[in-house]
Amino acid sequence: MQMSAFPEEGIWLKGNYHTHTTLSDGVEEPMAQIRLYKEQGYDWLAFTDHNVMNARPQWDKELLMLPAWERDISFVDKVKCIHVIGLFSASTPIEATMRRPKGDKEKMTMQDLLDEMRNEDKNVFLSIAHPCWSRMEPEELAQLEGFDAIEVFNTGTERLCHEGHAEYLWDYLLRRGRKVDAVACDDTHGHTACDDHFGGWVMVKAKEKSRAAVLDALKHGAFYASSGPVIHDWGRTEQGEIYVSCSPCEEIHFITYPARGKAVYGNLTKAVYPLKGGETYVRIECIDKAGRRAWTNPIWL
Repeated sequence: MQMSAFPEEGIWLKGNYHTHTTLSDGVEEPMAQIRLYKEQGYDWLAFTDHNVMNARPQWDKELLMLPAWERDISFVDKVKCIHVIGLFSASTPIEATMRRPKGDKEKMTMQDLLDEMRNEDKNVFLSIAHPCWSRMEPEELAQLEGFDAIEVFNTGTERLCHEGHAEYLWDYLLRRGRKVDAVACDDTHGHTACDDHFGGWVMVKAKEKSRAAVLDALKHGAFYASSGPVIHDWGRTEQGEIYVSCSPCEEIHFITYPARGKAVYGNLTKAVYPLKGGETYVRIECIDKAGRRAWTNPIWL
């Protein structure tokens, strides 16, 4: 018998949770971004303009919009920073633009920022944005509390300066027992230097197409991140195996700790990993012929 890591019931909804517009430093107007993502078959979108929240209800007529923003602290050396994405519940006021100043560079700490954003809405979904580009050290991430996910892939920073992948930092947290999920995104600004549209997304399995249902799926880990492959199902069998089925891929990797996992190669649409015993978690990466990846969240054992 297979026990799926995904909910038994629900619908799959594709979304980009990290998007910028002319409300902050993006090139595209909000309605232009909505049209672009709608044309590509996205079901939901979040405008995460810097320190500005503006999720106008009328935008839902085109695409399901989640109230959101990106808040940040830049430190004195102007190299290290922290950027946090917050997706908020349907109960969050969304009628008007909300503005907050950046944290005081000398007084506000990284943890202060996370605490302040969580206090704004107990149901908020918080993700650490582009930690490699932000020059965050593993120890710094491990000391922070109260965030739900980390960007394992960020299209914008990957195409801008090859700083988009954060698998190592994610595993650093998982190895220490931190129950942190992973998201992929565009971080769309629309700069002409690189095309940062449609390179990374989140597939949620939600009860329905609504703000509350999408946020609930994110909060409960009912999703996977992708830059290309589709993960149809994955989970655990009664026989003590981890299984996955996906769109055609060249590689499937079972990442575990402290026991070492397994890599499978070939023309693959499914794979199985027999548990060795002693694994604290298992996550899976599926890689297609073009090198694009999909990432499951971890199963904790």
